[in-house]
Amino acid sequence: MRAVILTWVILAVSMVLSVAALAQPTVTIYTDADTYQSGDAIEVSLSADNPGAGVSVDAYVGLLTQNGVIYALGPAGWSSSIEAWIPNIYIPSGFSFGPAALWSFDVPCSIPPIGAEGDYNFAALLTRPGTFEWLSSLSLAPFTVSVTSLDYYVSGNLGSDINDGSKRSPWRTITHALASVTGTQSSPVTIHVLPGRYGPSTNGETFPLNMKSWVSISGDSAKTTVLDAEQSAYHVIYCGNFVSQLTIEKMTITGGNATGTEDADKSGGGIYCFRSSPTISNNRIEGNSADHWGGGMACYTFSSPTVSNNRIKGNTAGYGAGIYIHSSSPSVSGNTITGNTATTTGGGIQCWSNSSATIEDNTITNNSALNGGGIYCYNSSPTIKNNTIESNTVESNTTTTNGGGIYCCYNSSPTIEGNTITDNTAVNGGGIYCTNSSPTIRGNSIENNATQFLGYGAGIYCEANSSPTIESNTVSGNTAGGHAGGIYCHNSSPTISNNVIEDNSANVAGGICCESNSSPTISDNIIIQNTCLSIGGIYCWDHSCPTIRNNIVADNTGEGGMIACEWYSSPMIRNNTITQTTFVRNSIGINCQLIPLCPPTIVDCIIWGNDLDLRYCSATYCCIEEDDSGSGNIHDDPKFVSGPLGDFYLHPLSPCIDTGSRLASAAGLSGRTTQIDGTPDAGMVDMGYHYPLP
Repeated sequence: MRAVILTWVILAVSMVLSVAALAQPTVTIYTDADTYQSGDAIEVSLSADNPGAGVSVDAYVGLLTQNGVIYALGPAGWSSSIEAWIPNIYIPSGFSFGPAALWSFDVPCSIPPIGAEGDYNFAALLTRPGTFEWLSSLSLAPFTVSVTSLDYYVSGNLGSDINDGSKRSPWRTITHALASVTGTQSSPVTIHVLPGRYGPSTNGETFPLNMKSWVSISGDSAKTTVLDAEQSAYHVIYCGNFVSQLTIEKMTITGGNATGTEDADKSGGGIYCFRSSPTISNNRIEGNSADHWGGGMACYTFSSPTVSNNRIKGNTAGYGAGIYIHSSSPSVSGNTITGNTATTTGGGIQCWSNSSATIEDNTITNNSALNGGGIYCYNSSPTIKNNTIESNTVESNTTTTNGGGIYCCYNSSPTIEGNTITDNTAVNGGGIYCTNSSPTIRGNSIENNATQFLGYGAGIYCEANSSPTIESNTVSGNTAGGHAGGIYCHNSSPTISNNVIEDNSANVAGGICCESNSSPTISDNIIIQNTCLSIGGIYCWDHSCPTIRNNIVADNTGEGGMIACEWYSSPMIRNNTITQTTFVRNSIGINCQLIPLCPPTIVDCIIWGNDLDLRYCSATYCCIEEDDSGSGNIHDDPKFVSGPLGDFYLHPLSPCIDTGSRLASAAGLSGRTTQIDGTPDAGMVDMGYHYPLP
């Protein structure tokens, strides 16, 4: 018998039969997939054809296991004995059958034995009746069983907790499923929660659901699988004491009511994480409440959850109404976080105390709080990237409610990159508010934000020894009731470079305002068309000493000047183009007052087209329309021409080319250009703004 089996398996030897040259019948066997896991069903199909003369055959079907053992299907079923499935059947000429599904096997199953991890083959063969002479090629249907996850099922509508938890015999409650299974690193478990509403009044579910490491729960979708605690528990889902390596996905999580007396019982009505690292994705988290922290979700010390593709809506808490993150490093991505209200801080998300969350690709909208309507960061360094942060607000009943979109405080150093931050409102810092923090604010669109009353910094507000890096942003269309429609700096030292700051408005300093010991570096920006009652572009006050380098400050309106320096402020102003393209009466290019013994340094600039170019200050190596004296100054038309990136390139015959005070390399501008053909500046630096190379 062993010799017969080996003869059947060795295809290469068998194909040397003389019948191979004749028109022979064929049989083909198929499976519906290449890989299966525990709980899957394998569907097996057959097809057969006979292009030659009618012939009688024996039909064989077998299974080759991963360790080389062969099982055959006989008239009485599967066995280890090799016998024909259908003996001596006549196939007429021109016969054609299938492919048609004939069998279905669950994984695991005992006969045929499919379950252990490995590679398998179903096989089919036609032979002459009563012999082992092949009339067809051996057909193989290879497939793999990958037991990387143990799968169990819960159905609140059809299940019973006396069942075995299989797909055909599901449990009724998730609570029973969690108590009945154990996962390991080599054998993680997934509990599949089938469509339905799971709650005390529907399927007898009890809450909270206490999660385990290596045990995940997965719903059908957030629309069809609903976990509703019905206000019966402090939390819907509880992850505690270093629970990790699990996923919570594709469900609506609602009805948690964290109103207990202990901190843990007053936080995280929807999901509570304590020193845990779950992956939380594709959920809808709404209608939960908390007295203290995290109406929708709270993540505490050493927690590192991954939170993605959720909808977090309509939650209420003192702190972090949508998501509260404490000493944790979750990944929060792909969520819609909307309509949440925090009575204190963090309407959408709050990052607290050494949290390093990744907050990416979310829509954070229509949330509100006392501070930080969208996101609130305290002593944390999250990465906030590629989000839409829109129409979030802070309460307006006090002058200390700040940060409509994002609020950063107390040694926070978030990276805020690639976001759309728009239509947010606060008393100060409509878009972003920074106090005693040093965020990196890069590549964002910060537009149409507003401050209430006489609030400052509609786009960005920096104060209290903040040192943010603000670069490559568009700060546009923001409106401040007080100072600085674009950017406001108070006792701060930001670096502001390569931004477009335009169409902002305020009572004082439509574009940038620097006050009280501020020392920003302001370079490589385009600052145009900002409006205010006093200063149109940049305002420096009370010992502010920024470096203002390589900007376009154009078409800003305000009688105080497009750049104003007052009260002991001594900025370094280099390689800027400061101009009005249409005449505005009483517009001033640079206005300096109350600066005894410490005048600003103004060099290598083009100051042209203003009603008054310089007031109470002087310049050197500048192109000035008026006859202001100073070494290296010229007074000829700079000959602006429009180019690929704007309207302030220099004509090849411009008197401003090669007439600056030092080499372009020393000015750090040899990698930029004033020419429409993109020729990098070389030799003596050109006066005025330098565009990036095309």
